[in-house]
Amino acid sequence: MRYFDMWNTGDITIADQILHPDWVDHAHPEVTGLAGVKHAVQTIRAARPDLHFTIHTILGDDGLVAVVGSIGRPHQAADSPGRLIWLIRVADGLMAEMWTYHQNQPSR
Repeated sequence: MRYFDMWNTGDITIADQILHPDWVDHAHPEVTGLAGVKHAVQTIRAARPDLHFTIHTILGDDGLVAVVGSIGRPHQAADSPGRLIWLIRVADGLMAEMWTYHQNQPSR
């Protein structure tokens, strides 16, 4: 939750507390390490201050965690038609790697 709170609030001090120094986001390989994440948060928050991650479910154990959520504006429906699934590998109690998958919702 704290990772997504960092994106929602722009508080980049959280990065030092939750991310492994060798952090890798496989959906955004251009963002590497703690400095890269901090820069990305600041840049994206400046461009989209209304960006908000909503977390629906967190499942997992100490080594691998799955997070289901959506991205949108606070108190509004998500921008995307589906939910996102983040798979996160944890090492030494810190988030070390993340993979992002888009889950499309069926048409009604």
